[in-house]
Amino acid sequence: MEEVEIIGTFDSEETARVVAKKLNAFFVWLMEGDRDEDVPEFFEDFGVTTEDYVIDEGDIDWPEPPRARVRGPKINVTCETSQTIDTFQELLEALGAFDVYQPDDEDESDD
Repeated sequence: MEEVEIIGTFDSEETARVVAKKLNAFFVWLMEGDRDEDVPEFFEDFGVTTEDYVIDEGDIDWPEPPRARVRGPKINVTCETSQTIDTFQELLEALGAFDVYQPDDEDESDD
């Protein structure tokens, strides 16, 4: 398993900051939250149902929660994973990213 980076571009730095804050809270909840209780609505302000993106505990292969960092209007999500990349990309798009990509994908195509 290796560290993966996913970048999502949003319409503004302010939007990216709000999304990153919600993502980080969601990632911590996935690792440490009480799954016997109702799923918190982290993304309701964006019209996204959080429950649609909950990852089963058995499918979480991260040693630590992923981390979302803001770089201008972009969010960089980094995580050690081999199983949840597609879910992260879909979630970023659902939250309003108009461009989502993995920088490593471009490097591999050059080989």
